[in-house]
Amino acid sequence: MNELLTVPPALIVAVAIALVPLLSRRLAHGVATLSLIAVVAWGLLAPEGVGPTATFMGFEIIVLEVDQFSRLMAIIFGGFGAFAVAYAYFAETNNRHLMWGLGYVTASLWTVMVGDWLGLLVGWEAMAIASTIFIWHTGGRAIRTGFRYALAHAIGGSLLLAGIVLYLFTLDPGPTALHFDGTGIGGMEVPIFGLDVSVPALLAGVGIGLNAAIIGFHAWLPDTYPSPHVATSVFLACYTTKTAVYAAYRAFPEGNLYLAYMGGAMAIYGAAFALAQKDMRRLLSYHIQGQVGFMLVGIGVGTQLGIAGGFAHLFNHILYKGLLFMAAGIIILKIGKEGLDQFGAIGTTAPIALGAFLVGALSISGVPGFNGFVSKGMLTDAVIARELGVLEWMLYLGSVGTFASFIKFGYYAFLDGKPIDMPDADWGHGLVTGGVAAGCIGFGLYYPALYAIVPFSDAWGAEPYTLYQFTKTSLLAAGGLLVFVVGKPLFDRLHGGIDVNRGHDPLAFYGAKGLSGGIGGTYNRVNDAVVDTGWALVRTAHDPSRTIRTAVPTGWRDRYDQRLERTPGKTGGKLGIGLTIYVATGVLMLALGFALFIH
Repeated sequence: MNELLTVPPALIVAVAIALVPLLSRRLAHGVATLSLIAVVAWGLLAPEGVGPTATFMGFEIIVLEVDQFSRLMAIIFGGFGAFAVAYAYFAETNNRHLMWGLGYVTASLWTVMVGDWLGLLVGWEAMAIASTIFIWHTGGRAIRTGFRYALAHAIGGSLLLAGIVLYLFTLDPGPTALHFDGTGIGGMEVPIFGLDVSVPALLAGVGIGLNAAIIGFHAWLPDTYPSPHVATSVFLACYTTKTAVYAAYRAFPEGNLYLAYMGGAMAIYGAAFALAQKDMRRLLSYHIQGQVGFMLVGIGVGTQLGIAGGFAHLFNHILYKGLLFMAAGIIILKIGKEGLDQFGAIGTTAPIALGAFLVGALSISGVPGFNGFVSKGMLTDAVIARELGVLEWMLYLGSVGTFASFIKFGYYAFLDGKPIDMPDADWGHGLVTGGVAAGCIGFGLYYPALYAIVPFSDAWGAEPYTLYQFTKTSLLAAGGLLVFVVGKPLFDRLHGGIDVNRGHDPLAFYGAKGLSGGIGGTYNRVNDAVVDTGWALVRTAHDPSRTIRTAVPTGWRDRYDQRLERTPGKTGGKLGIGLTIYVATGVLMLALGFALFIH
């Protein structure tokens, strides 16, 4: 076994966590950054193969398995993590913040590098716990949103666990099978829209989908990511949803059209809701949902080009979405405002923030010369090759919405309103955002470097810079500009939009509260009935005559009282027990006779 296969990359970061409490803030952040750079080097150099294994409850846990998918995840998780740590340092965060951030990264690395479902589930839950505490560290409103975040991921983890248990124990495919057959297996199928879907795959798909923020299970994302420290949001933008995309591929390696169409719907939904936001980080959070939708389309299509496009978009998304959160964070740190209606036009007074925003916005919109253009082209080509016309137009609508919402973001943040002099980012944040921006541009212009690390690079070839792709992108950009121009009177009246969550979030909150209250009330009533029955049985055993007297017809009670007076001891116990035996015996005899007659 190659020596690199004996060292899981999560262990490298875990060592840095152990050192953080012993070091100064500067040295701790430096060690953490170097550990994540070491993860990137490990990902580039480690050969494919299986590393250490362990046995737990009769199951073999594959602690490390390297293939073209897990390798890409190690490279991007480590690379962006290094930039996120450096950004946090220049945002003046402390060592405790760093420890929980590294814990979140460690759990994420473990999750994407293991080779079996049990090991993945352990990392999945550890990631949820670490990220929740990471959010709570900020305090304030992050405490409440962190609780809701934890509840959502607990539900998702439980569904994933249920799907894995059914798959491994009931269908017995082998404990290390890191895949599902999504077409219906082992006779455990349920009909959905005329197709048979396996129950284990359905449970696992919904559990994974919750972490991926699929429609209907997404409220935790825009609720949570704008609430903690801006440096925490930069970390959050990278790991949870992208780990879910990776798990979705492992669960459905041959594709799943339900997944693909859900991804298309997410692309439209996320962009539309982002267009309605005026809180900068909430807008970016909805765009995480929309861009994850693009990734799920590629995985759901299931072809080599589709899967490659999905993972290429995952890689690119981490870079440009992290950069956008960094740009928004710089504005928040410098002027203390979150909403586009809370400050005037920054203009060119903050060139670092403006430059970071422009590169991120052009990348996520898929403009030629930036990395998003390459991966979006791969995804649309994969959908066209499968002749999925409706899905193709869903991606186009999502792209138009993305153009429109970032035109809106840029206009209201940098151009509209009374000009203000915002202090620009310091040199440290300039260096960090410059490095991430260089990645967005570098992988867009020199796309062979991206192709070299995405899956199936030896089985397909795609030239992104064609006249067709240029024309298509120009039309999408024109559509986005048209949407903004047509909607601008409404945006002007609302100064950047309205937080539509004020309408649907309370509905979801109070609906869930009513449902949980109803369930709790039912539980309390059942509990009271059981307790009352128990005490009634105790009273009957202690004084059966009283219970029997209330049960006999009113006309017989005088005779019962007389018989009770003649009973030795006058307790009624002897009479009550005797009658009970007689009655029980009679009932049993009648039941036995009836059963024999029926038979």
